[in-house]
Amino acid sequence: MLVILNPQSNAGTALRRWQPVEGALRERHPGMTVELPADADQAVKLVRTHIETGDGTRPEAIVAAGGDGMVNLVLNAIMDPATDRPRRGAEELALGAIGLGSSNDFHKPVPASATIDGVPVRVDAARAEAVDVGKATMLLPDGTRAVRYFLLNASMGLVAAGNDSFNNATGALAWLKSRNVEAAIVATALRNIATHRPMRLEVRGTDWTYTAPITNIGVLKSVHFAGGMYYDTPVTRTDGRFDVNIWAAAGRLRVLGLIAGLYRGAFTGSPLAICHRDTAVELRPERPVPLELDGEITVVESARLEVLPRALKVCAA
Repeated sequence: MLVILNPQSNAGTALRRWQPVEGALRERHPGMTVELPADADQAVKLVRTHIETGDGTRPEAIVAAGGDGMVNLVLNAIMDPATDRPRRGAEELALGAIGLGSSNDFHKPVPASATIDGVPVRVDAARAEAVDVGKATMLLPDGTRAVRYFLLNASMGLVAAGNDSFNNATGALAWLKSRNVEAAIVATALRNIATHRPMRLEVRGTDWTYTAPITNIGVLKSVHFAGGMYYDTPVTRTDGRFDVNIWAAAGRLRVLGLIAGLYRGAFTGSPLAICHRDTAVELRPERPVPLELDGEITVVESARLEVLPRALKVCAA
């Protein structure tokens, strides 16, 4: 088992949280290898080197130890845009994760039996399941195209702006983030609501179109997002479809009410909720805006999102 560890996760607290987890895992997996890459590029190189060795030492699981962004980085190191499947040599590998980050939405819901010292762990390659992968083909502001994969969700609008602010927190928000993640998420949301303006967006599904100013759109393979919020729509990791959840444009108080409902898992009953299910969707904003994929931000002119059914094995908890 290869572990790629991001020591900067959760405002630099990851190494402290990792220590008791490492001891327990080494008892169960004595052959475990742990790498601490200096940056994202080195992390990608480490993953691909292990995939390409082909000498019988290839790990049965590659485990992202960090937050959802680290899981996304390892996912994209494994996937091959030429085939939309794992790279040659990684066909039987399983992606695992150890939740050292701030949200750890990849692990939710977390069974009590799937934690070590309070840290969620998914490293059981023997019970790995093939899950859907989201593919984003993005047109960037410079006219180039890029492909990224995601396992949880994509968003445009308020949630993407909030993720961008949270990821790049400074000053008092950075201090709060290092001490109370959920409070920092709420503070970030309130600050972004105060400055957010509805965004005109054209959304094209397989046989439907929606064009209007919106507050947010979520394209989901998991109902969990942004820490403690979650939708009540029916998507699963293996159903071959997205939930497309649009928040209609509204004033600040109504948006606050919607967010309060999402902390209770209440969305579909809101008068602001517009819900679709589809295998692919195109997002065309009126200007370049941030697109969030599993918490990671890319500014795009437009994006096409599609489901790749059961494209990757993921470790069980």
